[in-house]
Amino acid sequence: MGSNLTQKECGNTKSGCLLLLFLLAIFGYLCYRIVPVYLEKEAFQEGLLTIAGRATLRRWNDHTIIQEVMKLSTRTHFDVQRESIEIKRVRGRPEIFLVVHYSRTEAFPGGYLYVFHFRYVAQGSIGI
Repeated sequence: MGSNLTQKECGNTKSGCLLLLFLLAIFGYLCYRIVPVYLEKEAFQEGLLTIAGRATLRRWNDHTIIQEVMKLSTRTHFDVQRESIEIKRVRGRPEIFLVVHYSRTEAFPGGYLYVFHFRYVAQGSIGI
């Protein structure tokens, strides 16, 4: 009788380990696919800060700023629409605020598409 109980527990342990390994594999795969998007998002935001700073110092017009943002989005593979770029200028000062709504679409197994939506405000100011 005691041997039957031991065999049942042994079977539960094996299936539990397999389930745990399966869940860890799914978690690892999702991290492999999602973490790079957020790391690249940080690089994109740094590029927006650079554009805002240059636009302030060189007093770029809106058309030039939009062109630079679009070039950056092409290089970094983020989707940016011209309509989703707002340029706000500070009255009486050369400072600008660059507000950009952008996204990235990732495909997952099974035909599932997920769209990551982001918004960032970059302030271009003249340093102290």
